[in-house]
Parts: sequence; C-alpha cells; structure tokens
Amino acid sequence: MKKVILGVIAVAVVATGAIIGISQVRGQKDGRSFMGMKHGRGMGIGINLRALNLTEDQNAKVKAIFDASRETMKPLMDDMRANHQKLAELNKVVFDEGATRQLANEQAAIMAKMIVERERTKSQIWAVLTEEQKAKATEMRSVKRERKMGHKLEKTDAKTPQE
Repeated sequence: MKKVILGVIAVAVVATGAIIGISQVRGQKDGRSFMGMKHGRGMGIGINLRALNLTEDQNAKVKAIFDASRETMKPLMDDMRANHQKLAELNKVVFDEGATRQLANEQAAIMAKMIVERERTKSQIWAVLTEEQKAKATEMRSVKRERKMGHKLEKTDAKTPQE
C-alpha cells in the first residue's frame, strides 16, 4: 500500500514538473511574432532601448516608429505565413521542384522586404538617439557580438576532439 501511494506521489511530482516546464517554454514564445522577432522597445532590431534611458519625447517617437513598422510588417508576415502553408501543402504527396522553387523565390522576395523594413526602422530609431546614446548602443552591440562569438568558439572547441 505504501509503495502505491509513493508511486502516485512520484507520478504527480513528475507531472507537475512537466507542466511547469512546458508553460515556461510557451511563456518564452508569447508575444513573439513570426520569425522570432518581437516588436516593441527595440527587440529584433539589435538595440536595447531600455538600457539607453530614453526621454519621454524619444519614447513617443520610437513608439510611433514601431507602430508604423508594425503596420508595414503585418502584411509581409501574413504573406510569409501563407507561403509557408502553401509550401507545406504542396509537397505532401509528390515533390514538385518547379512549384517549390517558385514558392522559395516568393519567400526570398518577402524576406528581402522584411529586412529592408527592419533596417529602415533601425535607421529611424538611430536618428532619434543622442550622440551619447548612440555611443552606448554601439558599445553594447560590440559587447554582445564578442560574447556571442565567444560562445560560438566554446561550442566549436567542445565539438573538436581532444588529443
């Protein structure tokens, strides 16, 4: 009887842990739009705006820039989703290289438009920043890049067999 009760408790603990783990993974995805980009306060544009201590006027301008960008990006995101859906449906039965290539070219054109819009947004936000904020943003960007490269080197070293 004690073994049964302990077994039930163990299963309950494992199930609770699994539920918490799944909810945390889903929580990280909430608020993200397609392609993992998150609009608002500089996410997805490579600038941590919160760390730059923007003035109220700057915050208002940046919000307007993001709102305009969101309106431009929304139809592109919808096109991207529709294209993904077409691609998923296309090759369920038989692979059609011509149609797949056409959808891939359409996808590339959409992505090019998205990249241009993201860079336009970054440029507009950059114009709102003061020289000190630009310097701080540049420094933060280089630190982030160095840290990222360090992690890549660590991963490469870990994959390399030791002699």
